[in-house]
Amino acid sequence: MNKKDFYLTSLSAFLFSLAFPPLPLGFVAYFCLVPLLVALEKKSRTSGFRIGYFFGLISNSALLFWVGWATVPGTVAAIFLLCLYTAILCWVYTAMQKRWKNQAIFFFPFLGVAMEYVRSLTEISFPWLNLSYTQTYYPMLIQYASLGGNYAVSFWILWLNVLIFICLRRKKSLRQVILPFAILVTLPYIHGSWVVSEKNEREKIKIALLQGNIEPKIKWDQRFLDYNIQTYIDMSKKAAEDRVDLIIWPETAAPCYLAAESVYFARVQQTCDELNIPLLVGTNDYQVSSRGKIRYYNSAFLFTPHGGYPPVYNKIHLVPFSEKIPYDQIFHISDKVQLGQSDFSSGEELTIFEIPQGRFSTLICFESVYPTLVRNFVNRGAQFLVNITNDGWFGKTHGPFQHAQIAVFRAIENRISIARCANTGVSMFIDPYGRVKQASSIFVRSILIDEIPVKQTGKTFYAKYGDRFAQLCCLISLVVVLFCIFSKISKNQPTEKWRIQER
Repeated sequence: MNKKDFYLTSLSAFLFSLAFPPLPLGFVAYFCLVPLLVALEKKSRTSGFRIGYFFGLISNSALLFWVGWATVPGTVAAIFLLCLYTAILCWVYTAMQKRWKNQAIFFFPFLGVAMEYVRSLTEISFPWLNLSYTQTYYPMLIQYASLGGNYAVSFWILWLNVLIFICLRRKKSLRQVILPFAILVTLPYIHGSWVVSEKNEREKIKIALLQGNIEPKIKWDQRFLDYNIQTYIDMSKKAAEDRVDLIIWPETAAPCYLAAESVYFARVQQTCDELNIPLLVGTNDYQVSSRGKIRYYNSAFLFTPHGGYPPVYNKIHLVPFSEKIPYDQIFHISDKVQLGQSDFSSGEELTIFEIPQGRFSTLICFESVYPTLVRNFVNRGAQFLVNITNDGWFGKTHGPFQHAQIAVFRAIENRISIARCANTGVSMFIDPYGRVKQASSIFVRSILIDEIPVKQTGKTFYAKYGDRFAQLCCLISLVVVLFCIFSKISKNQPTEKWRIQER
């Protein structure tokens, strides 16, 4: 990589990093990839791979360094392995340039969306840095996510970058580019304004979010278990004074196997009975198979007043390297090494909790970054969503803010309300249009109370059909790549006349 490409790629990665929360600079995403596209011009596939990997290395380091607060192996994977996606994207794009020259730029948005979608499918998936997530502070511009999901917004951003690149490198006049650019920005805003202005009266539920702000080191020290439980019991009693319909404790608010701790289990149920309010409690759970093998779960229990044994949701999407070793079913690493909290099992049931005011599902921690899982809950009848998490592991970094803002898209995609409860923040309420209400500060003990709409009938296009748009981009990308391969093979084959002469 020469000095010019080094500076261009570094600049692009720097701008890309600036566009993500918590910085309110999402507009930077509209041109952040232009320097990268300039660096990739007329490059070999090997150079394209190197440039793409270097871009990923810088941007991942700037945006995902906080993963190290929770898991060192996860940091290595997040920073070094995820770079392969951008490296392969740039490799494929430079290969297309060999075949289509300047016209290859028109395939770049399709390739970019295909890369983001494929990145979400593996067991080491960490789809945290989709371009669309730079726009969560601009809800008016992203309402069409209810049609094509967050990938449609990424596609839109990629086209804005392409238009600016064409203006700079093809010697197009500003007037030739500014009109389509203005149209691409104006149409989503008009659509968003129209959608948000719709009068749609819905029933509401009053919810209390308890942000206990208990430091992880204290939280997991069993000498402080009584302190943990009592903190949330006291906060629940305080929240009940506002006559709420549901009280939510964050992920692992009860840092134990609560079902096996009969004294604390009884105290939580007694609190629920006294307040006459359902309590959703984050804790751990386990099951013993008929063969005696123990499976551990990251779970949520719904305690109901004077109810029986609480229904349970076990987290389905586990954090790679932190809660689960990827592909452990093949390599069986956990059978040979004691991995502690890296040895959770994935839940299998899409649990729908039910209280008098409506039905809801719970997303635990980073499950909120998986749109397919969320729409599956909605399609099973969830009328609002609860996201419980413990982001205290990430410290006072960008991580908690990035995590919180991603949930904005899940609300818009499904036109559903979300109540997000975090141990150390960010706790907040999100309406069906992605508008955030009462976002808490991080590392501050807080009780947030608000009413959110309960979904009644009807599903969005996205909820019905899922990631069809992203899959279409994948198909188009695949067809174009195959065309490149076979056209090259055909071009390299000798003509019939040449073969006759050889004989």
